[in-house]
Amino acid sequence: MDFIYNENLWSIGHLILWILVGRFLLKNWLIFIILSLGWELIEYLLPYEVAKEVWGNRASDVIINTLGFYIGNRIRKRAPKN
Repeated sequence: MDFIYNENLWSIGHLILWILVGRFLLKNWLIFIILSLGWELIEYLLPYEVAKEVWGNRASDVIINTLGFYIGNRIRKRAPKN
């Protein structure tokens, strides 16, 4: 049960991070894809136990990242222009 709880917390963190990035920092989907997939690749290559996870978790990270970035960009488009 701790595993599921911890994975859900990480997923919430990923979602919030990418919502903020999509809202305030990036609009470009190509850069987002490079950053998101690049980070998963770096985690895969790191020799530390903390970076080891199953492929299903990596895939869910990318899905959650994409959802967060999409939501952040939608919020950006609806925000009033100054």
